[in-house]
Amino acid sequence: MEKKYNNIIFFDGVCNVCDKTVDFIITKDKKNEFFYSSLQSDFSKRFFKSKNQKLNLESIVVYTEDKFLYKSRGMIYILKNLVGFPRIIGLLLNIFPKFISDYFYSLFAKYRYKLFGKMDVCKIPTENHFSRFYE
Repeated sequence: MEKKYNNIIFFDGVCNVCDKTVDFIITKDKKNEFFYSSLQSDFSKRFFKSKNQKLNLESIVVYTEDKFLYKSRGMIYILKNLVGFPRIIGLLLNIFPKFISDYFYSLFAKYRYKLFGKMDVCKIPTENHFSRFYE
C-alpha cells in the first residue's frame, strides 16, 4: 500500500486515550483511508513546518485535501469516514456548532493525562499496520 499525504491523523503518541483511539480507528477503517503519525515524530515536525503550521500536542489533527482539521472537527471527520456506529456518531456530532464541540474537546484534552495516564514512549505499530504509519 502506497502512503499518500492525505487523510493523515496526527495524534499524541504518549497519550493512552490517543493510543486506544488510533487502535479503534484502525479496526473501523475498513477501506484503509487513514494514515497515522505521532505528533512527537520527526515526520510530524517536518510536515507541519513545511505547511507553515504550528505543532500542537493538545489536539488530534487530521490533514486532508490540503487542509488541517483540529480538535472536534478532526474527530468528526474521522468518525464520518468510518463504518457502522462510529459514522452515525460523527454525523450526530456534526450538528453541534464548532465552538461548543471544541469547548468539550479542549476540556477533555486538558485532563486526559490525569484521567487515563500517559506512556513513556510513543506507539509502535503492529506489523500488520506498519505500512499505515509515518515514522
